[in-house]
Amino acid sequence: MKKDTADYERSEAEAIASGKKALERAPWLFNRAVSKKGFFVELRENNIVHPSYFSVHCVDGNGTKLFLSAWSGNYRLAPIDGIAMNANDIATIIHAYPDVLNIYLACQTEVEEQHMGEIMNGFVDALEKIRIPNAPLDLNIGKMETASLDEMISLGVPNKGVDFGIVMGGYISKDKVPNLNPEPGNIIVGVSSTGLHSNGYTGARHVLFTPGVEYRDEWKSQYKGKFHFDDKPKILKGKTVLEALQIPTALYLVEASLIGQEFDNPDIYGVNITGNGLANFNRAGENVSFEITEPMDILPIHELLIQESGWTPEQAYTKQNMGMGFAYIAPSLIVAEGIVKLINKRGENKAKIVGVVEESREKGLITRLHEPYEGNALEFKDY
Repeated sequence: MKKDTADYERSEAEAIASGKKALERAPWLFNRAVSKKGFFVELRENNIVHPSYFSVHCVDGNGTKLFLSAWSGNYRLAPIDGIAMNANDIATIIHAYPDVLNIYLACQTEVEEQHMGEIMNGFVDALEKIRIPNAPLDLNIGKMETASLDEMISLGVPNKGVDFGIVMGGYISKDKVPNLNPEPGNIIVGVSSTGLHSNGYTGARHVLFTPGVEYRDEWKSQYKGKFHFDDKPKILKGKTVLEALQIPTALYLVEASLIGQEFDNPDIYGVNITGNGLANFNRAGENVSFEITEPMDILPIHELLIQESGWTPEQAYTKQNMGMGFAYIAPSLIVAEGIVKLINKRGENKAKIVGVVEESREKGLITRLHEPYEGNALEFKDY
């Protein structure tokens, strides 16, 4: 396998372009769409069934972080990541509630026979963590499906392969949808991450681990690192490499909902710092710049990746969250300070004011990081 599978962006762009072209044959498939194109969730209108609400739609999976389940033998943490990848997108529109969850599990039979109870307990763990106080309805599981795919699904241990497909639906009152129109003077609140979350794991695995962790000959050449699973680099402060990588994705949905309940301001919205890093700020607005002047501290696992990969700061802030997993755009300093206080009082995550929105002289959207971990300021244009 000569191609570096961590360099997926071009292949993904080609897939999206060809998929969009095919879907252009049937424009009626999108004739109830109401959401801002390119934002974190999709909204749909149905004035017959729920005339006062939009339905909210998310879909995602765990990516190659699932290798860590097979390597560690711990399958209970992975469902938290799968739920977080969807719930954190819903959190960006503040006033939405999750309603239904559909789960597809593609497994090798040993996983079905030996780990399914562990996996489902992991889903319950995650769903309890995103249960919103005062929600009108409890989220329900709609449909679950397993597929026995021994010949198709494999991971880093023979017979231990699994993949998740997770679809989360929800609803939001039509009069509660955020404006998604950041203006000069708005304040940016950053919220801490727990680690790499569920992004960039192909590159991270290949940078950190020795080829000996991979039993499949065609993939061994992708691994160029020096670490074994149980190695404890000093920079990780007592954690093994595997432990640091497997920390579950932070969950932001409950905080976002509480912020919506307390402030009820249509100019507040969230930004999920997932794939493409800081460029995620550029998914809403026109002709403004997001000036990150006091970034969150990067985490030890990020420091290790920087050390071992040779990435430039621009690459690092594009591939990883670099310590800030989520952010809020707030209309005023008073509201921003209230958001920080609410999050820090809950204690699950940490928050601080990290910057401000400014008018941009350039067309399009720019996120500018004034103080990266090293070097000069960085600019990320559009998304």
